[in-house]
Amino acid sequence: MTATLPHSRLSPLHDALAHSHPTWGTLGGMPVALHFGTPGNAAMEAKQAATLGLCDVSALPRITLKGPGAKALLEQNHVTVPDGIFAVASSGAGGLSARTGGAEFFVEDGPSDTAVARIRKALAANPTSVYPVHRADAAILLSGTQAVDVLEQTCGVNFRSPEANKLVYTRVAGVACSILPRKLNNIAVFQLWMDGTYGLYLWETLLEIAADSEIAKPQAALGAAVGVSCFFPNLSST
Repeated sequence: MTATLPHSRLSPLHDALAHSHPTWGTLGGMPVALHFGTPGNAAMEAKQAATLGLCDVSALPRITLKGPGAKALLEQNHVTVPDGIFAVASSGAGGLSARTGGAEFFVEDGPSDTAVARIRKALAANPTSVYPVHRADAAILLSGTQAVDVLEQTCGVNFRSPEANKLVYTRVAGVACSILPRKLNNIAVFQLWMDGTYGLYLWETLLEIAADSEIAKPQAALGAAVGVSCFFPNLSST
């Protein structure tokens, strides 16, 4: 697919991605950068992602539910509800659910998940004591073995500590973010969510730090930008 196909929304980072002329696909009605560079560059891009990469995943569907009835609605729609505050459960297909308060939950789908769609369908019946917050985040994957070095330059949380392996609310380069360490396609990543209006600034800031790093050089001409197919390989054939 190409970015010229009809789409219903654009990532807050779209213009920055388009400047690098990626191979485009579509996810959830949004153009996504599948690959950067030539088609034969896949091995080099994978190496970049495993070392130090930045990827825009703003297209992934997500929603927050609040209220006394939120937990029951999630369970009725086959969404795992974590027990502890800031605890996270994985869907196994790249999606996740997190408890962000006593009666507040965050759900994000992977490319092949349908939990958010099921939740939105259930919300159409106006269930009592459930209050949805529809999200318009920018979401970035900071990936690879050297990703923690970038966070050390921009964030006050010690992500080398085992206790930091959970959902964290903090600031990165002055921007309020939630951050989750996780693995996607066997690549260690930090996923960052932020207000969409700050997404382009944070993307450019992190990209500049990564591109200047001596270890971010497998495809130096592109800095450290990598496509979503590095983490969700099935999208490359979509």
